[in-house]
Amino acid sequence: MQDRLLSAVGGLDHFSGNWSWRSHSPRQRAESAIREAVESIGDGVAALAERDATAEQVEEWTAKAINLWIAYQAAGARTANPMITGPANFPVARNNKAMATERKRGEEYYAFAHRPIAWLDRQARRAEKAALSAEAATVEHRSIDFPGVKLVQNTTLDRIQLLFDGKPEAEVIAKLKGEAFRWSPRESAWQRKNTNNGVQAAYRLLRFLGHGKAS
Repeated sequence: MQDRLLSAVGGLDHFSGNWSWRSHSPRQRAESAIREAVESIGDGVAALAERDATAEQVEEWTAKAINLWIAYQAAGARTANPMITGPANFPVARNNKAMATERKRGEEYYAFAHRPIAWLDRQARRAEKAALSAEAATVEHRSIDFPGVKLVQNTTLDRIQLLFDGKPEAEVIAKLKGEAFRWSPRESAWQRKNTNNGVQAAYRLLRFLGHGKAS
């Protein structure tokens, strides 16, 4: 893991430059950051292995963790310490903005690296949804066609769906969201849970669109 991280940042000498504006000991800081990442990511890999994650899943998680860590380190490299650079003409506002970005990237990295099992569980849910979506595509569900939009009662997914010929206008999207419909990239549909309220909401939207009877 250490060799992989060092390769990702261009080697220790290059990586040490990240602290040239922040520390009197940039090389030691670089070495410390590498050690911390090796331990943190290594712990995540071990946790995934204990949950019998596949080699492909472990690699996918590791690659994302490394990318988030690199983004965190790159953001930190854009910050400075006036004790190192000197206070004269120090860009306080710009540095504060850079430090805020570094904090955000750090939070993203640690939130991901410290919760590998949550990531694995999300992957499992996505796989289940993808399988269910594939199954739904083989079923002929009750549907009604209107000009420019189709109403589908997808019982396999337990969703009431509106499929538009193209992207709806902003006003229509606002109405969809107001009726608790959400866009599903996987289904290419605006949908909500298939309940009586959901069906009624769909018909309210169709009336808003000027549709009365099916074509």
